[in-house]
Amino acid sequence: MDFSLSDEHLRAQQMVRTFAQREVAPIIKEADRNQSMPPHLLPRMAELGILGICIPECYGGQGFDYITLGLTCEELEAADTSLRTAMSVHVGLNSLTLLQWGSETQKQRFLAPQARGEKVAMFGLTEAGAGSDVAAMASTARRDGAEYVVNGEKMWISLASLAHHILWFARTNPERSDPHEQLSAFIIETDRPGVTRGDIHGKLGLRAGSTGWVHCQDVRVPAENRLGEEGEGFRIAMSALDNGRYTVAAGATGLIRAALEASVKYAKERKTFGR
Repeated sequence: MDFSLSDEHLRAQQMVRTFAQREVAPIIKEADRNQSMPPHLLPRMAELGILGICIPECYGGQGFDYITLGLTCEELEAADTSLRTAMSVHVGLNSLTLLQWGSETQKQRFLAPQARGEKVAMFGLTEAGAGSDVAAMASTARRDGAEYVVNGEKMWISLASLAHHILWFARTNPERSDPHEQLSAFIIETDRPGVTRGDIHGKLGLRAGSTGWVHCQDVRVPAENRLGEEGEGFRIAMSALDNGRYTVAAGATGLIRAALEASVKYAKERKTFGR
């Protein structure tokens, strides 16, 4: 079996590498000190088509394959982990989940603007008292006619202060004995009344990236914003995490490569004992 990269793969990889090394690497140290992502970077990634790299063209993306997505994450993380994290969340956890589980209306309304980079999306699973343990999740979504009333708080959310909407997981069927069948998924716009959010500062790492919290207080969400059926939230979350983990692993190869290159460079330049 031939594992060589195609010319298309190599061109896409070089495009992302050029962006990351020329436009990101020179400014990322200052961004880390400032604990904020430079505001022009996500729009620039949208301009280059990176935010929709593997989304079909019919939904506003570039139509490349998953290998290209992996190469993209590798090159981003070789320069900066925070941008790869944004890619993992916006594309891996959110956009690819909408592509797999969303209705045609949801794809046109939410996925296409995300793929074009007009909207930024985040993923709301983890909570302060539960982490990613769905059995301990406290967020709820109560059906009220043609709407759901959502309450709860998500913690350690990437892009918390930047995103336009969040893929939110909450309990809708608490009467079911299996906690995995109690969850449902919703697309919640961050400008809905009752949504508040903020950044977490003083992190040990990823300081150039937006990480924060999102709180919903009696937020009314139309039923058409539910992704999949009631009770399918666990399956949706697990499929999303599979895609997200792929992007994290791909990014790690870029980080390893960058560390190796920096080590070799230092070993060749280092002077000690007069040599």
